[in-house]
Amino acid sequence: MYANEMREGCSIKEGRDGFVTIDELLELAEYLYKGLNNLSNQRHPLAIYKGVKNMETSNEHEMLKASSRTYFFDIETTKNGKPYLKISESRINKDTQEQTRNTIIIFEEDLFQFTGIFNTMSKRISNA
Repeated sequence: MYANEMREGCSIKEGRDGFVTIDELLELAEYLYKGLNNLSNQRHPLAIYKGVKNMETSNEHEMLKASSRTYFFDIETTKNGKPYLKISESRINKDTQEQTRNTIIIFEEDLFQFTGIFNTMSKRISNA
């Protein structure tokens, strides 16, 4: 392992060319430990991983845990920059222990009609 590779992103002092000292490794270990702690305290720590998701483009996220199901409500944007709502349901099949995930996408132009019908059906269920 080369000292220059180890120094990237950390303030490791210049050592002998090609060698990393124990002190440098301890400093790097402390730097990594602090970075992992900061990452674990974020709302979506896996989304920080390079190439998985750009956190700057993500907008709003809400999660609802309901008995054996978890619902995810995400506002995302199309390539053209138009927002849409993505609703995902995740559940575990009790027999096979397999996780199932279903997703629907509601575009901005359909959102008003969708919420109207949703509210109507919710009232019908509540009154039943």
